[in-house]
Amino acid sequence: MQTQTQQKPSSLATGWASFKKSIAPGLAVLKNTAFLAIWVPQFLVFTFLLIFYTYGFMALPSICVVLSAFCLMVAGSLTAFSKQANVLLPLAMMLPIAVIAGSVGGLYTYDVYAIYPMFYANARTYSDVVPSQSSAAVSDAGKLIFSSSSYVDTSLSVGYVTERGNTFCAAPVVDPSQQKQVQFWAVGINCCSNAGEFTCDSAADPKATAGVVVFDNVGYFSDSSFDQYTKAKKKAEAYYGLFSTAYPTYVRWVTDDNLDMLSNEFRLKTFGALAAWFFLYGVISAGIAYLLYKPKKPKASAGLLAAAAPIGGTFDIKA
Repeated sequence: MQTQTQQKPSSLATGWASFKKSIAPGLAVLKNTAFLAIWVPQFLVFTFLLIFYTYGFMALPSICVVLSAFCLMVAGSLTAFSKQANVLLPLAMMLPIAVIAGSVGGLYTYDVYAIYPMFYANARTYSDVVPSQSSAAVSDAGKLIFSSSSYVDTSLSVGYVTERGNTFCAAPVVDPSQQKQVQFWAVGINCCSNAGEFTCDSAADPKATAGVVVFDNVGYFSDSSFDQYTKAKKKAEAYYGLFSTAYPTYVRWVTDDNLDMLSNEFRLKTFGALAAWFFLYGVISAGIAYLLYKPKKPKASAGLLAAAAPIGGTFDIKA
């Protein structure tokens, strides 16, 4: 007598089957033409404005504003044709959200991250800069290569602690013939003590004689690090009795082969911010679109499955 052994389904297979069953309703919605007609156009508008503001606001600020106003006008005009197709009213309700989110998100990303690589792309590079020369002579610089005798005087460094707990550090850039007035300051964040200790970037490397200029942003959303470095500079002046020009140049002290450090850093932060905006708005807008989409429940007496439809009934276009 032969006995047959039945293999029990593995826990992995059972879990996968349960997962597929749980997401089946969501996948069905994503495949529905009516839902996509509501969600996709407004997400494309959001994407376009987000990217255009991020990379185009510096050169074309007026065009950015005009595009946002135009998209809002389109959203308003769709309400007049809402009776022609049932998806137009929900779409008209979501477009203003997409316009505002894309415009504000793009402007934020531009002001906080994307503006800096643009600064460095348009700024000049100076070589053989003497720390005692006027910083105004290189005011259009983005990258500076100092004379071989230049160094960061870490013994004259200070740290300024902000309300958020970050320490903004500053130390004068000098050479053996340095005068009393400081023209250039090496700076960094959370890399120094209250006074006399400075380990920011390549300050401890005797081969490092270059500086990446720290730029100030427009400040639409928050103060830049530039403002905090100024407070650290003023503290150093008072603490050590130093004299500094009214508009010094702040630099991140690096080796000659690392002058693209800040540009690359902010470029990566820009990509990260854009990815976060896409994900967050994509999820939130999909949830709003689902609420406006309002799928119908199938009737028990119907022989066929009832199709999901947006607000107002089935997805049709009236003649």
